[in-house]
Amino acid sequence: MTTNVVNLDALIPREDLAVDSGAPNVSRLEKIDIRHLEEGFFLSALRKPDFQRETAHWSPAKVADLVRAFVDGDLIPAVILWQSGRDVFIIDGAHRVSALLAWVHNDYGDGKKSTVHFEARIPEEQKKIADRTRKLVHGEIGSYADYIAASKNLANAADKVKERVGRLATNSLVAQWVPASDAKAAEDSFFKINQAATPIDRVETTILRARNSANAISARAIVRAGTGHKYWGGFGTERQATIEEMGRKIHSALYDPPLGDLPIKTLDVPVAGRGYNALPFVFDLVNQANGIRIIDAPRKEPTKLPEDKDGERTMEFLGNVHRAVEQITTTHPGSLGLHPIVYFYTRGGAFQPATFIGVTKLIATLEKENKLKVFAGVRQALENFLMENKDFISKVVHKFGSGDRSADWFYKLYLRLFSDFTTGRSPPHVSAGLADDRDFAFLTVPSPREAAPGDGQKRRFSRGVKSAAFFEEAIPGAVRCSVCKALVHRNSMHVDHVQRKRDGGAHDLTNAAVSHPFCNSTVKH
Repeated sequence: MTTNVVNLDALIPREDLAVDSGAPNVSRLEKIDIRHLEEGFFLSALRKPDFQRETAHWSPAKVADLVRAFVDGDLIPAVILWQSGRDVFIIDGAHRVSALLAWVHNDYGDGKKSTVHFEARIPEEQKKIADRTRKLVHGEIGSYADYIAASKNLANAADKVKERVGRLATNSLVAQWVPASDAKAAEDSFFKINQAATPIDRVETTILRARNSANAISARAIVRAGTGHKYWGGFGTERQATIEEMGRKIHSALYDPPLGDLPIKTLDVPVAGRGYNALPFVFDLVNQANGIRIIDAPRKEPTKLPEDKDGERTMEFLGNVHRAVEQITTTHPGSLGLHPIVYFYTRGGAFQPATFIGVTKLIATLEKENKLKVFAGVRQALENFLMENKDFISKVVHKFGSGDRSADWFYKLYLRLFSDFTTGRSPPHVSAGLADDRDFAFLTVPSPREAAPGDGQKRRFSRGVKSAAFFEEAIPGAVRCSVCKALVHRNSMHVDHVQRKRDGGAHDLTNAAVSHPFCNSTVKH
């Protein structure tokens, strides 16, 4: 799940292919030149299908390469369009056109259009990448404003601009038009074209095909904190507002405070890593919280999901996700306040989505079996064991791959460890039990890096090693719950009365202690 990508999703509005927008007012262009992307009828008519994946898959370098290719007159693949009434839909080429739009309008995910599109709630990661892209493009190619100025006064233009400004007015993108007669045929063309070029992965295909399902709508509302294109815009006004508010709450619980630059230098990390470009993970979370199993097997059709026509099912799905997330984080009285460094991050500081899904399933199972208090009783020993065996995370993912298969194994592993510590086994006995179990023995085999640490070949420490070194120093002195003695995360912190209020406990510092919300509200009572 890459994060080094530029979010250009705001630059071309989305629309439903089937919407009747009236009689055409734009002729079918054979070529799209730079003037068409400044303003005018063509730009105002330009749309993306509402099911198309976010235009957020290109690196800063790739955006710069596209702009450079255009101004140099190099070959760029044709853009494929379909006309529906007044709207002109991009069936293939949205990234190419969006990269040029970003250059023309100086909006790489943080400009005027993006600010409006995301309702002024642009993630810090998106702003940083936008700024990095702008500096790269302007440094290597020049800004579009530079070219406009040079066309009026070539003598004062920079040399690199002078060489290209003459070609810019004549360069263009070739436009091809899909002859589809209706929206369904145009949609089928989109999937055929995109699968033939750069295939869309199975999770994305499921989301795109099921774009009107509660699963997909809920995931998009969470990922964008209720902003961006309103996939829920067909529901009633009150339900739209509710979906947006719930999306914001869940997004905040998962991704605040934002994860800073690597290496990690604080234990105050978000429970779900970076919220940037996280749609597949959130989609899995929505399905897990709602008891839905998505089949992800090769050579099988993506799972078909029912359409939510009025928004009721979407609100139900978001409610279930919110309750699941509350049990893991937030200050809600029922929150276990699981520390993300223990459960969801690798030794080197990388967030691993499959562990989050596995732990979500574990907590749901323990709640169903009324064992959350039992969990609190063994939590310190369990978490100490997990921190001492951090490489379990990378070993499971390496053996089973990412996605639901690893998530299921994390669930089985954590349930096994919970059971072992509940029965009073010591850490050495737990390790021995794993080694003797054919399902889990691979966890106890030293990896090459463990067997031969510090080969001394690298000239400097990697960011992962630096993060791991920080964890080694910070964890022993971190804040712990006064009740269960496990680590406390900043997002799930209660200040507890050592002596209960009802027993006459004072409200001063001598009687105050930090605890998890669940330990404070449930374990002590």
